[in-house]
Amino acid sequence: MSKVQDQAPDLNNEQRKWLDRNLSEQQHRHEKIVADMEALSAERDAWIEQFLVRIQERGFNYNCDALRKIPETEIPAKPDRPFKVVF
Repeated sequence: MSKVQDQAPDLNNEQRKWLDRNLSEQQHRHEKIVADMEALSAERDAWIEQFLVRIQERGFNYNCDALRKIPETEIPAKPDRPFKVVF
């Protein structure tokens, strides 16, 4: 049976400062990525709409060169919540 570490190792001041600085930098990068993704929301909505139209008109390849058009009844309704980008 493997042992699970349930306590964090002790850190000296230099390690703690590095960890805090690194965490701060990561949070700053994350905020910038979220802001960039939010700035693309109108363009992303257009991309999604174009995709939904394209799979209804042209279809998509489901096996080699076999195409299947998606009827409008199979297109899911747009949710009432904001679009969430997962990265």
